[in-house]
Amino acid sequence: MRFNPIEPEKVKLELKKFTWEQLAQHNKSDDAFIAIRGKVYDVTNFLKRHPGGEDILLLIAGKDATQPFETYHELGKIDAILKKFHVGTLITTELPTFPEVSDFYRTVKKRVENYFIKNKIDPKNSIDIWIRYLWIFGSFLACYYAQLFVPYVLERTWLQVFFTIGLGFTAAQIGLNPLHDASHFSVTHNPWIWKILGATHDFFNGASHLVWQYQHGLGHHIYTNIAGADPDVMTGDPDIRRVKPSQRWYSHYLNQHIFVPILYGFLAAKVRIQDVNIIYLLKTNDHIRVNPLNTWHTTIFWGGKAFFIFYRIVIPLFILPVKKFIILFIIADFVTSYWLALTFQANHVVEEVEWPLPDSTGFINKDWAEMQVVTTQDYAHDSPLWTSIAGSLNYQAVHHLFPQISQHHYHNIAPIVRATCKEFGIRFFYKDTFWEALSSHIEHLRLLGLEPIDEQKTE
Repeated sequence: MRFNPIEPEKVKLELKKFTWEQLAQHNKSDDAFIAIRGKVYDVTNFLKRHPGGEDILLLIAGKDATQPFETYHELGKIDAILKKFHVGTLITTELPTFPEVSDFYRTVKKRVENYFIKNKIDPKNSIDIWIRYLWIFGSFLACYYAQLFVPYVLERTWLQVFFTIGLGFTAAQIGLNPLHDASHFSVTHNPWIWKILGATHDFFNGASHLVWQYQHGLGHHIYTNIAGADPDVMTGDPDIRRVKPSQRWYSHYLNQHIFVPILYGFLAAKVRIQDVNIIYLLKTNDHIRVNPLNTWHTTIFWGGKAFFIFYRIVIPLFILPVKKFIILFIIADFVTSYWLALTFQANHVVEEVEWPLPDSTGFINKDWAEMQVVTTQDYAHDSPLWTSIAGSLNYQAVHHLFPQISQHHYHNIAPIVRATCKEFGIRFFYKDTFWEALSSHIEHLRLLGLEPIDEQKTE
């Protein structure tokens, strides 16, 4: 997805004009530029002084940082600081752009900020965070130990299967909680805690948290449901499934709602292999470019892969017969994959939500914050159980508007978000239960699998 030049803003003559290709070259620790609302900033000397740590800026270096910047900062608060680093103007766009911040976004953002100020609550801290982490990691290690080292369990295959299912489920919880929280910097204010929690995904699940940050934080969260920009809905032509109305239809999509969900069981294996391809061969995830890795990320990437192979494959093969090892490994991986895939699909790949498309200049004629709401489906707000085991993904619209806030506060700010949406006439998609939300995904697959009329058969 590449777009024609956009009309540059009138700026001082001494400022340089950058194309997106020129901006992309400034993506390293000794040469880091970002663009915000068409203005280019040289943040090289600010990297180590950035309160959120240099990793965040290095992820977005060489790119348009407008939406992440406006999401993670109080609107207008640090504009004066930015002026010091202003070096030019961005005159072409690589990915879709959005209108100026709307009254809706300013209002809901200010109301949520005031909630935390009024109640003297730190939006990034909650005792519930650490209780849940303790349960997740404790259960994960207990299940792993039981299926391999407890004689009573080793002698009973059904018990090994039971603990294997537990291992797969808690592995998914690592992805939905510590990984997800760390990738949005929503747990504490300490960048090192974000790094360590993110790395647990590499070591325990064998998948790269860095690739996840590019795909999820810089792709999906900014360009939700936009074809060619949101890696979560990236498809080939043809593809194994049809999830976007803009996709070309092929006959093998008929009855995809029956066979596609079965394939979700291979998600974990796919991701582990895909990581290497994205980082070292493609250097991009869909159209989200991957910047050069520093020593920390390289170490975590390969160290995580090696540790995963050692503890999930080498050690079990010393204890279990090969056939039993393979069966148990597949069971655990399928449980992890299904839980992650189905919880995510029920939020965005459903029949009710919108699928925005940019115009010929790459402009999305819809407020970014409003787009986050209308491309998302929430469910089961009244269920503490689903909130816990889904990593608060049942509050997905709230999460997309406020990813920097701990998921453990979503139940308190959700009424603010829903009331503001109603006030501004923005539809808030909601299902009472997870099963209704999941049914909406299956129905979406079924409908897009049907043969369209002739003019809908091509993109």
